[in-house]
Order: sequence, then C-alpha cells, then structure tokens
Amino acid sequence: MVPFARFYFMIPALLVLHPSRNSITMSELMYQCSKQMFVHNLKNLAKILRKAAGDAKARGIDPAVLLNARLSPDMFPLVRQVQVATDQAKGCCSRLAGVDNPVFVDDETTFAELDARIKRTLDFLGGLKASQFAGSDARVIVMQMPFGTLTFTGLDYLNGWALPNFYFHYAAAYNILRHNGVGLGKPDFLGAAPGVKMKGKIAKMMGVKAPGKSSGKAGGKAAAKAKKKR
Repeated sequence: MVPFARFYFMIPALLVLHPSRNSITMSELMYQCSKQMFVHNLKNLAKILRKAAGDAKARGIDPAVLLNARLSPDMFPLVRQVQVATDQAKGCCSRLAGVDNPVFVDDETTFAELDARIKRTLDFLGGLKASQFAGSDARVIVMQMPFGTLTFTGLDYLNGWALPNFYFHYAAAYNILRHNGVGLGKPDFLGAAPGVKMKGKIAKMMGVKAPGKSSGKAGGKAAAKAKKKR
C-alpha cells in the first residue's frame, strides 16, 4: 500500500480525482506528480509567454521591457525566472529517472528563444517513461550547491524542493507579466487540468471548447442549406 500521507500536498488532489485508484503504485505517483505535472505547467507557461509577446506588440512596448522586468530589485527578471523553471523541471525528472540532466546555455533574450527553451524541455520530458521512475521515491538524491550539499530521498526531494521551487519561479514569471499589464488571469496559470471534464461557465472561463452537437459539422451545413431553400 502506498503511504499517501507522505505526499504532503499533491496526493489528496489525486485521491479526489481518482478515488478508485487506491492501488496505484508509488512509482506511478512519482511519475504523475513530477513529469506529468511539469509538462502541463510548462505548456501553460509557453502560452502565457506567447500572450505576453502579442501584448507587447499590440501596446507598442519593446519586448525587452517585459523580458527584463522584475517584481523587486533583488529578484530575477522574467527571462531568468523562465530559465530556472525549466531547469527545475528537467533537473527533477532526470534525477528521479536516473538519467543525465541536459545542460542548456542560459542565453535567451527574446520571447521566441524562451519558447524554444520550453520546447526543448518538453522534448526531454517526453522521452522519459513511467518505468524509469520505479523506486524513485527511495532513490538518494544528492545536490552539490555552492553553499553546501543537499541530500534527500526522491520523495522528499520532489515534495520539499523540486515542486516548490518550480512553482515559485513559474508564479514569479506570471506575476511579473500581470504586474506589467499583460491581460492574464488565473485560468492562464492553471490551464485545463488533465483528465477533468468541464461544462457550464467554468469551461468557458478555462478556455475549454464545448463539445460539438451530435449532428456534427456536416449536419450543420446541410441544415443551413435547407433553411436557405425554404
């Protein structure tokens, strides 16, 4: 039986969404709560950056103004926030899966280059299989930092380091853009949660397209033609 209580903040949500999956293995949870979560949110971040690029063009703002904006003088600018967010995603999954962490040169200066960086990260994550995360909860993770050495189990690393760090920088990137007038909202940050079915106003708020009518597109065209003849 998986010790659910040790997944401090993401497992309760998983249990709500999948109440019948109490037999899910720890390896499956590690995979879902790392790679799958990072993929979903990096796609959201890419959409946010594309929206920001369009906003800058529409308002006649030099994109560099947004790219170098900070929430506070002692915080990273937008470019660096995105770089670190991608680093956290690929670094976490490479350590949990036991593979080499791809090294990216931090030389992005445009929205297009940041988008390409996210795509490279997604390509890397896309190549990882669930089977590679087997036993990752107990794997010893050692991180050599300039200020010392950090040692975790894989589970504690995911919960206590990788996820909080990723969300910190992802949220900072969102907040920089929102603070500078880009028309963003919570739906942009959250995106449509994978596997969740929506209907009603919430679907529109989250940008989810309503399912088409049973008659289909062809049926709709035929009906329109028939109406013209009458």
